[in-house]
Amino acid sequence: MQLKSPAKTDLSKNIKLYYAAVGIIILGYIVLSIGTANSFTSLTLGPLVLVLGYLVAIPVALLTDVNKDASDKKESKKK
Repeated sequence: MQLKSPAKTDLSKNIKLYYAAVGIIILGYIVLSIGTANSFTSLTLGPLVLVLGYLVAIPVALLTDVNKDASDKKESKKK
């Protein structure tokens, strides 16, 4: 009885974008912790990086290629 090795899985584009988004969020918290409580980095730059991570990068990672799948289904219905 031979054991089959599992097939290599290629990380999809969504997973890579999700990891990048998590990296941006972690970077935001790091920038937020730099400096004193009233510094530019903790009051302005850190929150901006966090907003970028949560409101832009995560949705982009989740919604990438959604329109491509929908357009493929529409084209297959036309045929």
